[in-house]
This record gives sequence, structure tokens and C-alpha cells, in this order.
Amino acid sequence: MRQRTLLIEGLTFLAALLLLMEWLGPIAELTNIGYIRVFYIFVAISFLLLFIKTPWWLSGLVKIGYIYWFIVSIYTEYPIVSLDGVRYFISELVYNVRQLMTLDLTQMTDPFRTILFFILLWMTVYLIGYWIRMRATLFVFFVLTVVIIGILDTFTAYDGSTAIVRVFIIGLGVSALLFVFKLHDNQKQFRYRGLIFTALLLLFSVSFAIFLPKAGPIWPDPVPYFYSSNPESGVGSGGSGAINKVGYDEDDTQLGGSFVSDDTEVFQVRATSRNYYRVETKDTYTSKGWIQSEPQIVYDYFQQGQEFSLGFPESAAPEAEQLEFTMQSEFPFLFHTYGTESVESAEPFGLRFNESTNRLDAVDEDGTLEPTEYTVNFAEPSYLLSELRSTQIEDLATLEPELNRYLQLPDTLPQRVRDLAVDITADQESVYDQAKAIEQYFRTNGFVYSQNNVAVPEGDTDYVDQFLFDTKIGYCDNFSTSMVVLLRSVGIPARWVKGFAPGEVIETDNGEQVFQVTNNNAHSWVEAYLPGIGWMNFEPTIGFTNTPDIEFDIELAPDDALAAEQQEIEEQEQQEQEVQQQETDTASNFSLKPVWDWFAQMKWWFVAAGIVVALIAALLYKFRLKWLPKLLLRKYRQKEMTTERFEQMYRRLLQMLALYGLPKEPGYTLTRYANQIDNYFGGDHMRKLTSEYERSLYGKGSTENPEHLRESWEYLINRLSS
Repeated sequence: MRQRTLLIEGLTFLAALLLLMEWLGPIAELTNIGYIRVFYIFVAISFLLLFIKTPWWLSGLVKIGYIYWFIVSIYTEYPIVSLDGVRYFISELVYNVRQLMTLDLTQMTDPFRTILFFILLWMTVYLIGYWIRMRATLFVFFVLTVVIIGILDTFTAYDGSTAIVRVFIIGLGVSALLFVFKLHDNQKQFRYRGLIFTALLLLFSVSFAIFLPKAGPIWPDPVPYFYSSNPESGVGSGGSGAINKVGYDEDDTQLGGSFVSDDTEVFQVRATSRNYYRVETKDTYTSKGWIQSEPQIVYDYFQQGQEFSLGFPESAAPEAEQLEFTMQSEFPFLFHTYGTESVESAEPFGLRFNESTNRLDAVDEDGTLEPTEYTVNFAEPSYLLSELRSTQIEDLATLEPELNRYLQLPDTLPQRVRDLAVDITADQESVYDQAKAIEQYFRTNGFVYSQNNVAVPEGDTDYVDQFLFDTKIGYCDNFSTSMVVLLRSVGIPARWVKGFAPGEVIETDNGEQVFQVTNNNAHSWVEAYLPGIGWMNFEPTIGFTNTPDIEFDIELAPDDALAAEQQEIEEQEQQEQEVQQQETDTASNFSLKPVWDWFAQMKWWFVAAGIVVALIAALLYKFRLKWLPKLLLRKYRQKEMTTERFEQMYRRLLQMLALYGLPKEPGYTLTRYANQIDNYFGGDHMRKLTSEYERSLYGKGSTENPEHLRESWEYLINRLSS
């Protein structure tokens, strides 16, 4: 019975742990909490300490120590075991408690907010554990988890389609197991066949439900109605507090706002090199986002396999390359790259190219199609550095009229944006150098790439002006839009490009690579028009690389940006070599600093090892009645039964009985205590041992066979571990 109760409680605690982790998942995704695994580990440790019934003071010390370790190691550079770390932790508590007492919540620091989150998890685990022990059920917690995931899936960017399946498997599984256990409560031996049947039935039911065809929704989605009835809700792209999900979206009228990641696969592409995948361009900046002007739309039509040009310079490559697309999501257009020459597919369709948006569609007589597999043949455009450096700034005044739409800027654009563009390009002698100067400006002036806490311009605030001068925090849309505006401010035609970055390599085969492109790879960048050259792509976003094929056919001057960059790299390498040489010279002198540095570098391993050791110690303490009796049996089984050894064995038995929960009550004689033990376990083994023990204490001779005494002692020890 005791083992069965322990198993029931253990399964319930495990299910509670898994359900609570399902709560943390959407919180981490929607709020972009870092180090989420650390919180998972904290919850797991809390449930384990609660399950093994660790004393409250020891459990509290372990949790406080864990919180202290996290705060000091993440928010400071102090060693974990140091007075500076302790002072920092205490000062954070004192300062923020004062802010709480004055209700000045806006002044609370991030470390203290993290501490409060840990405390919230601590309280949640305690309340769940209390409910489990009082009611021996998880039904309320299970229903609450389903409701919360459903609400988050409906009204936020969180996708709970897989989480809800996991929750139902966990909830129904533990409910079924608890029901089976309760059916066998009155049986002396548990029949595991019922448990196996329940598990198989649950597995079959879940598998059947997963693979069963799903019908579409009967009612229309009510969420758009809710949003339309409350336009100030701040959900979606229109609200000031918008949190959107990353991915391709045709509506770019309102840029800004934070994003949450989305690992949904869009397509796979087999290629020999990394490429950017174009979708379309836009030409009109509104101070809040992008729209496409409506000149007379001109379509060019092509057949599969027919060669065509999309307006970029020719390639110097001896032969074309191929991109083999396999779509996982449906789109009413074709992805293509720089230098696209033709498209082929086993699916019957023609090609339509929109010269206004640079969008390439698959069409037939009924309209646009969504092909699932196709091959793009391309030869990457090539540029000569000498020709790029020869682009004349004066030629910008005599460009073709059709390029005027790529110079458009809103009348409300703040003058300081135009002035900044002039300052950045003041020392440049060619159009190409001006464009490169603007591209490099974002990498050296304090700009930060982030998808979190990205501002949305409100009122008359200009999107680019806010990014360049106020926030300096954003993602690809901020960087690319700002570069287009700065280019246009100095008279360089530029357009905003949308598409996808290269993605991640998931397979390599015979020199070819398979790239997986997900919604996380949705991207925007810049194309600028250089007089006498044509369109050329630029990448201003920090952390991304989209370098055109440039042949360096001239010798770089020492003051060139590229030469300066190379010189900076060489100087950095030289400094690293000098530091290494200094460390080598210092090593000849005895010092404890290398030892301390090694310890500081290995602190995470020490912390992890400490946690593992603490958990092992807690488990050993909890299950000591399982291994201690076996240890005692091995210790005394092969030894001769002398009077001294028998007295020692008897005292050990008393200690084990106390650990088991049958201590000798104050005022009880040994004889009365022996009767209590024999009544509990059955037989007269304790009375025999006690009688012999009293005889040895009073110096009377033994009347029992030593082997019989050993058998009685081993019988009781074995009962304690059963």
C-alpha cells in the first residue's frame, strides 16, 4: 500500500510539473523571457523537494541559493562565492522592497523582477503540491491549463496547437492512471495488467485522434470581430503595443512593434550557395510604413524554360546555377534570386513579371497559381569595383523619369534626417561610396538589432526619424527603411525589398546543400540604383550579410574603407597575440590568478555539479529506507555473532525502526515496545531480540541460538525496506 501511494503521488507530481511547464512555454514566447530553461529547472527542483518532503528550512535554502546563483551570475560579473555577490543581492532586495513600500513600481530593477518571478513559481508549486496532497487529483489544474492555452492561442500570436495535444495526453493519462489505482485500493497485490491496458488504450486513442482527418471550422473566427470592435486593443500591426508573429505579410502600411519567433517551415531549397530570395519591392514611404504606388501596371509574360532578365547586370559566371524549391506553405508568387534567368517545373504554368513590384507569379488562364515544386535557373550579377567607383554623383541629376518614384519622400520627413544623410556621405566621391557609407553607418553608431521592445510611431512621429535619433533599436524593417530614406535624401534612387534570408543548412549532398527557410527568415533589405551600373543590393541590418559579386580589379588605396577594415582586423589579431605573449611570460612566475581564472571560467560546471550532488543527496535521503537496510545486511551478515556485535545490531534496528516511523515512545519499556513492533509486523521476532538484549545488558547467559537471532534481525530489517 505504501509503495502504491508513493507511486500515485509521484505520477501526479510529474504530471503537475509537465502541465506547469506548458504554462511557461507561452510566457517565454510572448514576453521573450531569456534563460527559460533555468526556470524549468527551478520548477523541477521545487517539485522534487516537495515530493520527497524535504524540511521547509532545507527546501527554502536550496531555492534561495538557486535564485541567488542565477541573479549574481546573469546580472553581474562577480564570482558566485564572494562578498561582492552577496552585497549586490542584498542591496537589490533592500532597494526594491523600499520601492514596493512606497508603491513606486516603475523603479523596480530587472533583477528584482526576476526574483519576484521565481517567488511566483515557488508559490505556484507549493499550492499545486498542497492541492495534490489534500485532494489527490489534478483535474482543476488540468482544466485551467486547457483554458489558458486556448485563450492565448485565440487572442495572441502564440500557437497552442501542439501544446493542447500534450496537455490532453498528460491530463487524461494521469487521470486514467489514478482511476486504475483507485480501483485496486482494496487489493493486496496490484495487477499491472490493468495499468498496461490503460496505457495502450490511451496511446491508441491519441494516435487515432492525431491521424484522423480533421473537418474545417463550422463557425467563422470571432477574433477579427473582437479586434474590429475594439481598434485600440493594440493587437496586430495597428496597435502601439503590438506583438506580431514574424513572417511574410503583404501589409506594410504600419511598421514597428515587437515580434515573436515562428519556426514554421516555408520552403526548402537545394542550392550550391547561400542566396537571398526576393518576393517584391515597394516604392512609396508614408512616414509610417510602405505602400506601392499605382503607375500603369506593365506585365511581362514568359514560358517555362524561356530566358528573361529582371533588370540586373549580367553575370561573369561561366554557367548558371539552380535553386530547387520545395514549398511547405502556399504563396501566390514565385521566390527568385538575383540574376534569375528562367523557371522550370513539372507543374503546368506560365510566368508573369510585374515591372512595378518586381513580383514573379505563376499563372494560367484562370489566374495565379501556388506551385509546390519548381526550379529557378540563375547567374548572379557581377560588378567591377572600378566601374562602381566611377559612378558620378553629378549623373544623379540626369536620371530617367521612370526612376523618380524611387526618390519619393513624404513632405513631413524631419529635416534632421536629410541633414544626417548629407553628413554621412559628405566625404564620398562616388554614388557607390555614398551608398556604402550609409550601409556601414548602422554598424558603428550604437544601433542594436532586436525584435523586442521595438517602438511603433504614434501621432506625427516619423518611423525612420524615431529609429535614427530616438530608439536605435529595431529589426530588418527599421534598418532597411532607414537606409532607403537616407539614400533618397541625397538623390540616390532606392527601393525597399521583401523576401527571405538564406535559412539554415539541414543537409549536404555532393557539394549541394539543402536550406530550410522558416518564417523566422522573413527579411527586408535595400536595392539602390547606380548610374551607368543599374540596380545593386545592399544589406544594412546588423548581423546579416548579402554581399554582391564584386571583382576587385583596382588596387585599394590605404584610406579606403575596405583597407581600413582589413587593417583593423590585423591590429586586433596583433593585440590578441600580444595578450597571449604576456600571459605566457607571466606563467613563469608563481601566482594564484590562473587558478582563480580557471575557477571563474568553470563556475557554471561547478554550479551544475553542485545542483546534481544536492539532488542526489536529497534522493538518497528520501529513499534511505530502501538502501540503508541492504547496507546493514551486507555489513553484519558475514560477521560472527558476539555479544558486543549483537548489542550493536539491536541498536541499529532501533534506529531503523525510528526512521521507518515506529520510534520508541518516551516511557515505554523495551518489552512493551517489542510487543508493539511484533503486533505491527506479525510474529515474535522483536520480542526474541529484546529478551536477548536485556539478558546481555544484565550479564545473564544467552538462551537463543545465535543464528536464530540473526534470522529474526534480518527478517525485521527486510520488512523495513519492503
